[in-house]
Amino acid sequence: MAETLDFASPLLPFVDARKAFRHEQKVAGYLPLTSLKNLSAMLADTDGTVEAVLSFRFDQDRRRRIDGELWATVNVQCQRCLEPVQISLGERFELAVVSTEAMAKELPAALDPWLSDEETLSPADIVEEQLILCMPIVSTHTQCDAAIVQDVLEKGVGIEHSDQAEEKQASNPFSVLATLKNRSDKH
Repeated sequence: MAETLDFASPLLPFVDARKAFRHEQKVAGYLPLTSLKNLSAMLADTDGTVEAVLSFRFDQDRRRRIDGELWATVNVQCQRCLEPVQISLGERFELAVVSTEAMAKELPAALDPWLSDEETLSPADIVEEQLILCMPIVSTHTQCDAAIVQDVLEKGVGIEHSDQAEEKQASNPFSVLATLKNRSDKH
């Protein structure tokens, strides 16, 4: 029988770590973007929610694991026209809960560390960090990217011809300073 997840309820604010891992607890729900302060600073607005599911378990090496998945649609600033652009985020992640940096360094490459020695875990903190990590470095409208490519093709904007590049290399970058120095020496 397939398990149905309830995304109509808010995500639990806290999870008892001991019980969650021992009982292989699965939590699902949503968080309003307004509640994610670090992420909110990166957005054009905080309209909307993120849906997430987190599964707590011990793996074969007795590591405390959090396997999760999240989905959100957010508005960020287009880096070309500076207007809002809507992007969809989706991420699967595998975390191992560790209590020290030394333990984090010993994890296999497939696992990301979640540093905590607390008895309670905050699903919101986990979801927010994973959302930040899956944000694109640069966000643009599709039409803005197409306009830049069209300008380059039509006008050669940003393309230097080889003779111009050779001239720039041959000229001394400090020649302007030398000219200014010579002017001040004459006065």
